[in-house]
Amino acid sequence: MDTVNTQVKRYFRSQFHLEAPLSPGRFEAVLAKRIGSPGRRKPILDAWKAYLEARGGDLEAVRSFYTAVLSHPRERLEALVYAMHLPFVEFYVRVLPPLLPARGRVLEVGAFTGALLTLLREARPELEWHALEGVRQAVEIGRARTGEGVQWHEGWFPGQPGLPEMDAVLLLSCLPEGYLGGLPDTLEAPRYLEHFDFVQRLQGLEGLLKPGGLLAYAHGPFLGKNPQAAEQALVQMGFEAVQVVGEGDYTLITARMPVALVRPDPSPVPGPAQHPGPGAPSPLPSSDEVWALLEGGAYAEVLGRVPEGTTGELAYLRGRALFALARYTEAEAALALAHHPEAENLRVLCWAEQEDYPRALPRLEALSSRGGRFKLALGKVYLGLGRLSEALRQLHECGLPEAEVYLKTTLERIEERVVRLCREGDWSEASRRVEFVEDLSPDLLSRGLLRAGLQAALQQGLWGRAARYAQRLYVLGESHGALGLALAGLKVRGPEALDKVPLADLKQVEPYLTDAVARAEDATALLALGLLRHREGRHTEAVRYLERAARESRGEAAGLAYHLLALSKRALGAPVLEVLGDHKRAHAHRAYPVTQLFELALEAREAGEPVLAREFLGRVREAGLQPFGQIEPVLKLVEELEGPWEAFRMLTQSLEQSAEPPLEHLELAYRLSRGFSQSQEAEAVRGRYLAALYNAGQALGAEGLLLSELARNPEALEVLYDLAEHHERTGAYQKATETWRKALDIAYYREKDLELSREILRNLLFLNPTDPELQLYLEELKATSRALATLEGGPDTLAGVTPEALMREGLPRFHGEYLIVVGGHTQLRSRLTPILQHQGLELDWFDSDSYTAGREVIRRIHSRLERAHGLMIISSYVGHDLSEPVRLEAENLGVPVYITPGRARGVTGFLRAVAEFAPQIFRRALKGG
Repeated sequence: MDTVNTQVKRYFRSQFHLEAPLSPGRFEAVLAKRIGSPGRRKPILDAWKAYLEARGGDLEAVRSFYTAVLSHPRERLEALVYAMHLPFVEFYVRVLPPLLPARGRVLEVGAFTGALLTLLREARPELEWHALEGVRQAVEIGRARTGEGVQWHEGWFPGQPGLPEMDAVLLLSCLPEGYLGGLPDTLEAPRYLEHFDFVQRLQGLEGLLKPGGLLAYAHGPFLGKNPQAAEQALVQMGFEAVQVVGEGDYTLITARMPVALVRPDPSPVPGPAQHPGPGAPSPLPSSDEVWALLEGGAYAEVLGRVPEGTTGELAYLRGRALFALARYTEAEAALALAHHPEAENLRVLCWAEQEDYPRALPRLEALSSRGGRFKLALGKVYLGLGRLSEALRQLHECGLPEAEVYLKTTLERIEERVVRLCREGDWSEASRRVEFVEDLSPDLLSRGLLRAGLQAALQQGLWGRAARYAQRLYVLGESHGALGLALAGLKVRGPEALDKVPLADLKQVEPYLTDAVARAEDATALLALGLLRHREGRHTEAVRYLERAARESRGEAAGLAYHLLALSKRALGAPVLEVLGDHKRAHAHRAYPVTQLFELALEAREAGEPVLAREFLGRVREAGLQPFGQIEPVLKLVEELEGPWEAFRMLTQSLEQSAEPPLEHLELAYRLSRGFSQSQEAEAVRGRYLAALYNAGQALGAEGLLLSELARNPEALEVLYDLAEHHERTGAYQKATETWRKALDIAYYREKDLELSREILRNLLFLNPTDPELQLYLEELKATSRALATLEGGPDTLAGVTPEALMREGLPRFHGEYLIVVGGHTQLRSRLTPILQHQGLELDWFDSDSYTAGREVIRRIHSRLERAHGLMIISSYVGHDLSEPVRLEAENLGVPVYITPGRARGVTGFLRAVAEFAPQIFRRALKGG
């Protein structure tokens, strides 16, 4: 079935751009969209009104309407006609093809332009198809659309001459045309046959339809239908095998043509009275007798007097009796035999009682305007389908006493849904549903709906609605009503916002709060009264209220209750441990600020409760030092309770988030790191502290720090490197030489590291290349290298190395590339600039001794970056005011940036960094930067 409907929709979409059916009541509106001019639209509207008001077979009105429609091909008005018939076309294409004969001629009467004929022909191509149409333009269009496969005849049924005998005649949605004026929804059987001249017009089938041929009749989308009357008329005319396919509006009647049609007598003469014999069945009672029995409630007697299988009005009355006895299946079967409009309506009620909701729904929606039991049945159907809002409306409007039980069930299910929505936090949807019930009738609001509506209104800030629901609850004696009136008056959404309410406002709603506590000891009301008493200074009463509120509250409300309880107990002079315990519970429900937790930790430490102090301090350690203006007290407490490593960790995390930390913080971090000075974190802090000392111009402080480090660990190579660089920076070359020699001895004799010794010797050669002792050191290193090569079978890395070659070892040859260097000390710059220039490198070096961070210096560097092929930053200078803006500008310009790995170890470390950076400089130069 779905496949057939899809094929039909696809055909109309492709041929007529038709997507959906069209109600006749919207014909004028859709026509106005297609033809905007009223003048051009008027002839079509006049023809449409004449078509709808035609009486007595006015075929001229039919011809005029279809001619006017087909005279506008550009606007595709033909599609509007098919849109009004679309559901019936789908029905015919679905049920008719299997009923047609195996072979022979088939005639469609009133084929219009042949759309239905085309679809039927695709389903049964082996048949010979004919079409009869009285509008000449429609015949021309249909003949062009269907081609030679269909024979078209111009004329009207009946009275068409010259047609061959057919094996099947299709009277589909055509006979009512010309008779549409003044029609109700349905017609009684005699009125139906008289209005449409049904019997007389069907006489036209003689000579057109072969005896035994198939007649297919359908009333279509028009008013005045009565398929039972049509079925009975066909039987009375002598048609054989009369069958009804479908139900409701979509009904198709098929019958076989007799040899000769019989004209039924409209007023048959009653024959002589028949007296039943001794064994004959009892005669059927009259309708008046059965009506009297029904009115008296004698349903069992009705069933005994009217046998099963009776048709007509008696079947309708039997169905009513079965319906009253709640025997709905039997009632539906009896009513189906009645062929009566009221019986069909009662069948719909049977479907509803049998819970056949999809079948009953469309008919009940059409009948609900009658009210009463139809609205009740529709409400039950909606309830069964879960459409609660529509069910509530129908059940409330039906006005029947038996609807009360279903109304109560519907309200209970709506309340369940609203409570679930509140639990999920969908306040707007919950509020909308409660408001819908209130709009139907405020009396429908149950206590549960009022409570949920109050909660939803408060959460959305709808204070007027919240006050209305709260007043209803207050009248009903609910504690929620008193509390709701208080919260709506204070304009707060819940207990967590009470601490922001002024004291004067709390005093105004005190009667409601007292009433709520008196009725049910509501937790929110207890909290609000405790807050009020605390602010008034009546701390004893506040403690009494807040203790009960803390026990009954949850979440942030409980946190606020414990917090106020702790404050009130402190004011009453309660033991510190008890006060701190309440603060701890308050923090568990509603997190305290970090600064307040630190103060509580201090208080716990002073009270001799280190365990409790550590609990408060845990959140402080997680948050870090950023919230505090003075970090020394925090670190002191952490060091005391958790040890120096935890204090050091907190401080280093804070330093990592600051590009230019204060010197005092670096000094404090260095002091804390002394207990684990060999760790990587301690080395990093010492380096940053040294750089900060140099940047602050405290060279003596830096020297004192390095000497103290060296005194603690005389063989620490990193300290020796820093001390040697310090002496070079200050111009104490003799001390620098002595320090480098001590480092060389440790690296060669203690560490036995040939490569490290070679690097340190290189630094010494840069300081004094003519020192004969350095030549002896070189020879000793070369001898060790030869011995290692012989022992390991590898190459001798120092074979033939001279002091001059060692000084320039690893340096690439440049060809005029331009490099900018930021950082380092003046001695390093003065010693290395000639060497790098000798290697072909153009150089601008802004050392930290000669240049301080200033707008002019930064501007000068920025102006030179555009033509630079690379930027090097000494790692000890990273993050300073000068290097950071320069680095950012270089990255924006696409200039390669190199930060020396670790802190540069004198001249050698810098030269090694230049060698590593050289490929990027070359690539930048090749790109034409």
